[in-house]
Amino acid sequence: MHIAVVGAGAVGLCTAWYLKDCGAEVTVFDLAKPGNGASWGNAGQILPSKAVPLSEPGNLKFALKSLLRKNSPITAPRTFDIHMLNFFRHFILNSSPDRHNKGSESMLTLGKSAFTEFENMEKKGVRTTRVKAPFTAAFTKNSESLHMSEELAGVEKILGRLHLEVLSQEELLRREPLLSDRFTHGLQLNDQYFLNPPLFLKNLEESLNLLGVRIENDTQIEKIKGLSDHVELENINRKKLKFDYVIIATGAWLNNLTHEFGIKHPVVAGIGYSLAVDVPFQTQGMLYFPDARVATTNYGDRLRVSSFMQMARAGTPLSSTRTARLLALAQNEIPSAKWSTANEFWSGGRPLSGDGKPLIGKTNHPRVYVNSGHGMWGITLAPASAKLISDSIMNKGAIAKDFDPLR
Repeated sequence: MHIAVVGAGAVGLCTAWYLKDCGAEVTVFDLAKPGNGASWGNAGQILPSKAVPLSEPGNLKFALKSLLRKNSPITAPRTFDIHMLNFFRHFILNSSPDRHNKGSESMLTLGKSAFTEFENMEKKGVRTTRVKAPFTAAFTKNSESLHMSEELAGVEKILGRLHLEVLSQEELLRREPLLSDRFTHGLQLNDQYFLNPPLFLKNLEESLNLLGVRIENDTQIEKIKGLSDHVELENINRKKLKFDYVIIATGAWLNNLTHEFGIKHPVVAGIGYSLAVDVPFQTQGMLYFPDARVATTNYGDRLRVSSFMQMARAGTPLSSTRTARLLALAQNEIPSAKWSTANEFWSGGRPLSGDGKPLIGKTNHPRVYVNSGHGMWGITLAPASAKLISDSIMNKGAIAKDFDPLR
């Protein structure tokens, strides 16, 4: 069985790896577009307990307020086309407590196997660069700390016991000396993980090459046609390629190739920005500033800092204006960092679905599948969703209806 995977980000490469592990012959096609590849969007954090739909009442309220604020971590698109309006319609409809809770349950159930699947890949030779470390949230208000504690209490019902600690200001500043004393409360989630996304993808490509998977980095697929006994891919040079199945894992570009396969659910780009900076004190692992929506991750002897949700078209180039906004946000939260050393600026489109849940499974054609829409949690959920797709094709396994691409 020869299967094509279109898309060479974390989700696409993990999908290729699991298919090969099940015995398929696999060819991977990269998008060959700027901005494709490993996402620094959430700074490489692997956090199943936080991998829930973005469409929730609190985020909707925060977004509406943020659009009117200077240096806001959320910015509206400059233009609203039908596709973007359709996304916002779905986002608002799915921001009710009931719908968000149901979606969270589905995503947390998927994320429950995240650590296990990373371990599985590592045992079979993939160097993931995964590091065990705590995730610490720093608050200026006790009420915000209590709110996150309540959220995580609900998460425990699905994931099992979380190793959560409530930190006093004294203990918070002792563990994270990078923080200023304006942070008065902390929560620490232990036994979590992070990795270096570009290095993870490089190592994963090496493993796939050793397994005999062909990776076409310079072949852009322009059209996919589903036939009765195979699928036909047409590249930019109009060359036609024949496969038994295809999995479309093109992230924020998903809708470009899926219109004729019944995919009506919108996936748009939530452009994230990040940078690296020297710090006088390294964090324990992952340090989060909920008020500013700034996430940081230990990056060797430096710190990786990520924020922003710029609603825009996939492939939107890095903006100097928004890079300056990220700097302003981060400097306000971490004034002790050595900001004159800031570099390695990055921006990329995180694939956001209208209801916040990934699209995983079969389209209206039995040989065409999709695996996309993971939002900020592509790194966290890539192995778990890849296994679902692989089991569905190779072993006729079932995929939860909540992830149905035809919903």
